[in-house]
Amino acid sequence: MEDVDGPPSHNVQTLTPADGGTLLVLVITYENREQRDMILGTGMTDGTEGGYARLEAEVLVAA
Repeated sequence: MEDVDGPPSHNVQTLTPADGGTLLVLVITYENREQRDMILGTGMTDGTEGGYARLEAEVLVAA
C-alpha cells in the first residue's frame, strides 16, 4: 500500500510455504480505529481479494 493517498499505515506481508502453494498474510495497522474503519468503508477488502484471486488464477494457469 505504497504511494496512495490516505492515512499512514504499517504493513507487514508474510509468505509461508503451504501444501500446494504459498500462504500470503498481509496485516495493515492504522494509527487508530477511526482510520481503519474509514479505509474498510471504501470496499478495499473486496477489491484486494479480487486482485489476489486474479493473480492466483494467472499463476495456476502458468504452472
